[in-house]
Amino acid sequence: MNNSMNIFQLFGIKVKIHITFILLPLLVGLGVYLTEGPLNAVRAIIFILFIFTCVTFHEFSHSLVAQHFKIKVKSIILLPIGGVATMEKMPEKPREEFLMAIAGPLFNIALAIILFYPIYVLFGRNLSQMNPANSNFDTWKATILYMYWVNPILAIFNMLPAFPMDGGRALRAFLASRIGISKATRIAVSIGHTFAVIFGLFGLISGHILLILIAFFIYIAASQEEKMLNLKLILGHYSAKDILSKEYVTISPETTITKVLELSLKTSQQDFPVLAINKVVGILTRQNLISAIHQNGKEKAVKEFMSHKYLSVKMNEHLTGLYNKMAANNLKTALVFHRDILKGVISLEDIARVYNLETKA
Repeated sequence: MNNSMNIFQLFGIKVKIHITFILLPLLVGLGVYLTEGPLNAVRAIIFILFIFTCVTFHEFSHSLVAQHFKIKVKSIILLPIGGVATMEKMPEKPREEFLMAIAGPLFNIALAIILFYPIYVLFGRNLSQMNPANSNFDTWKATILYMYWVNPILAIFNMLPAFPMDGGRALRAFLASRIGISKATRIAVSIGHTFAVIFGLFGLISGHILLILIAFFIYIAASQEEKMLNLKLILGHYSAKDILSKEYVTISPETTITKVLELSLKTSQQDFPVLAINKVVGILTRQNLISAIHQNGKEKAVKEFMSHKYLSVKMNEHLTGLYNKMAANNLKTALVFHRDILKGVISLEDIARVYNLETKA
């Protein structure tokens, strides 16, 4: 995700914050400062940071289970409305998805249990004083109680059966083992849409902007998941060799950018494999080409602008896996090989063309 910066790395997973996340503690702190004073504002900011610390480790719980099932997790991104773990793919088996979905809420429940006794002692072993109604920023004691209730609330909220939240994913996994992934996804998505509408209406009536944003996120994410499932089911019938064009253009490292511009006008191909002595040494993407033009490098050689990062796949690679790899690596083109010999180029447009033809058939 663009506009995100790294803050630390743990278990091989990068934790990033989106630039918009910085606005949240500042806005909350400013609002409390204007109404309740500077000390309460400091407590409010610490409270917000604590929430997102819990959210981060909630996402780590999902990610560690994913890694256990050999799913690569690239990063965790913190947004104003929560955290998102970026994974190479989602679990294939319902059991794996179920365990991964409940891992986050289970972490929050476990932490709430661990923290219960210290909070109980802090409030003089008086359960009535531990009521959430006593949570505010007026004292450090009340703020700590506010923090305690974060984890039970996160667990309950995330276990709502509103896809794509954890509860929705757990529900989809449970149903998939009984009625199949396609029907299970449609049911879970429908429930997710229903919850999104309820949240949105409540947010409009009560004036809670954050609730409206969450409703919007749930609705869009649920719809996107259904679309991704349809994509997976359709592309699963094809492999790279089925859509591979026999006509493709390669260039050498010494080819000039001017020559590539001429070639790009004669072909629909946007990215060009770079070969030296019949061996692929890189790729000149459309973005590389544009960058070269902007740097007044039309007369310079391709080797000065080409990318050494490219995706290589085999002829029998299923399009579902190919699409996931391209999306995970933010690449628009894949090079197809057979016994280390380049056989062709497949672009995202080629995959989209197959999907469009199948959905219209």
